[in-house]
Amino acid sequence: MGEIKGIRKQLNSEVEPLNSEVAPLNSEVEPLNSEVEPLNSEVAPLNSEVEPLNSEVEPLNSEVAPLNSEVEPLNSEVAPLNSEVEFLRLKYESLQMTNDK
Repeated sequence: MGEIKGIRKQLNSEVEPLNSEVAPLNSEVEPLNSEVEPLNSEVAPLNSEVEPLNSEVEPLNSEVAPLNSEVEPLNSEVAPLNSEVEFLRLKYESLQMTNDK
């Protein structure tokens, strides 16, 4: 019995400092809970709408992933061409404005 009291006393001495750290945090969290609870009631019906959509999207993700690996190298080829096209577009507009004069 004395051994149990000793263990309790030791545990209490370890827990009491933690309680003093937790108490101020609780006072910060409690007002936030009152803000979150109404939001939860708004989110719950949306979750029931989203969950079926997730089951439709997940198979599509597995189809898209390999395509992304094909597209990414093409993007690096297209990027320089985009700037060249933009330059040519500006040059064309400039020439058009010159011809319009």
